[in-house]
Amino acid sequence: MRIVFFSDIHGNLEALEAVLKDIESQNIERIYCLGDLVGYGPQPQEVVQRIRDLKIPTIMGNYDDAIGYEKKSCGCAYNPGRETEVGDESLNWSITNTSAAAKEFLRSLPHTLEFEEEGVKFLLVHGSPVDHLLEYIRPDTSSERLQKVLERVKADVVVNGHTHLPMVRWAMGKLVFNDGSVGRPKDGNPKACYLIIDVVQQSISYEFRRVEYDVKSTVEKITEVGLPAELGLVLVLGKGYEMGQSKSKNTIDFKI
Repeated sequence: MRIVFFSDIHGNLEALEAVLKDIESQNIERIYCLGDLVGYGPQPQEVVQRIRDLKIPTIMGNYDDAIGYEKKSCGCAYNPGRETEVGDESLNWSITNTSAAAKEFLRSLPHTLEFEEEGVKFLLVHGSPVDHLLEYIRPDTSSERLQKVLERVKADVVVNGHTHLPMVRWAMGKLVFNDGSVGRPKDGNPKACYLIIDVVQQSISYEFRRVEYDVKSTVEKITEVGLPAELGLVLVLGKGYEMGQSKSKNTIDFKI
C-alpha cells in the first residue's frame, strides 16, 4: 500500500497544485491531508474548494479551527511583536476572505483519523496525540516528552503536521512522522514537501518528496491582496522562525 500524507497548505494554491501533479506520477493508492488548509496564504477559499472537490480525507488543523470558528487567535507560538502582528493580520484576512460554506467545511473536519494497512495501525493528528491542534512535536522535542505523548497511543505509526518540519523519530516502539509543509516550509528548503509511506507486509519505507512550484506567483498574490510582505519572504527563504532537517528517503523493517 502506497500512501501520501500532506498538510499545512496555508492558502498556497500554487504549491498544492504542484504537489497534486507530482502525486499523480507516484502510483499512490491513498491520500490523506493533515490540516491547516488556510491561513497565511492568499487563496484560502480556493484551497478549501480543491480539497473538497477531490474528497481527500482531511483532519482539522489549528488554523482550520480558528478560521472555521472565526476565533481571535490561532493558538500559534508566536514571538511578541511583529511576528504576532503578522499572524493576527493573516488570520483576520483569511476569516474575511473565506466563505460561510468553506468555514462550515473546516468546522466539520475531525481531529484525528485512524486506519490499518498491511497489519500496521496509523494515527493521524495535526499537533500531537495529546493536544490534537496545538502541540508542536519537533525534531528536537525531548525523548521524555515524546514518550509521554505516546504512552496511550495504540497505533504503530503516528503522522502529524503543524511544525512544517519534515521528521521521522522512533519512540515507545512507534514511528512518528511529520509530513513537512506543502505551502509554507520552514526547514530552509522553499520547495513544497509531502510524505509517501509504503507498507508491504509490515515493512515500511518512506520518502519526503520536495516539489518545485511558482513561488513568485504566490508572493505576487500575497502583495496583490494586501497581506504582509513578511509572508512572501518566508516562502522565498523556505524558513520561518524554526529550522530543522530530516533524511529524504529511508526504509525501516517494522515487524509487529
